[in-house]
Amino acid sequence: MRDSYRTLKQEGRSSYVDRKSEFIGIARPVASADEAERFVAEMRSEFPDARHHVYAWISGGKEIQQKYSDDGEPRGTGGMPVLDVLLHQNIEDAAVVVVRYFGGVLLGTGGLVRAYSSAASQAIETAIPQYMQKLQIYRLTAPYGAADKLRYQLQEAGFWQSEAVFALDVEWEAGAAPRRSSELSDLVQDATSGSALMEYLRSDFIPVAKLV
Repeated sequence: MRDSYRTLKQEGRSSYVDRKSEFIGIARPVASADEAERFVAEMRSEFPDARHHVYAWISGGKEIQQKYSDDGEPRGTGGMPVLDVLLHQNIEDAAVVVVRYFGGVLLGTGGLVRAYSSAASQAIETAIPQYMQKLQIYRLTAPYGAADKLRYQLQEAGFWQSEAVFALDVEWEAGAAPRRSSELSDLVQDATSGSALMEYLRSDFIPVAKLV
């Protein structure tokens, strides 16, 4: 079972033009193989007049699945280059469709590979790659006088935190990789002289700027 992976934050689109052929790249996070296939079908419906709907997707989880299609382009010039972009960037749970509007000029094998790779790369960039990490999530409750110091020290130590809720005390969630759970507990106790409460909630995948 994976503890972390890289995926996309949102849908992203791009347009790449080479000798009058336009290659529109659409990248989107997907949660399963079925969702990836629905995304491909959706793009075929959105761009019904395109000459080709080349795609590739990777679905992670317990069993990695992947699929690609040249959709009528010469073998190895479309789907595999798009899949290679996903693999090279270590991106999972994501799909990319590149639709081509033919401009009347043949691009050759090298030109097609370059065009499909470029459109896919640009679409992925606009979709904003991000890490998802499985963290142990805890609810923290601290007095007002200790909360700011604790939140600052957690941030400096690289622990994930949610936004704070200000009630009778300050409440928020903090997350640590399993190997750092004891470190998180010690920091909470030391920073607040034992005045903060720490309650385990769940284990969950959380988007993080970098692995913690």
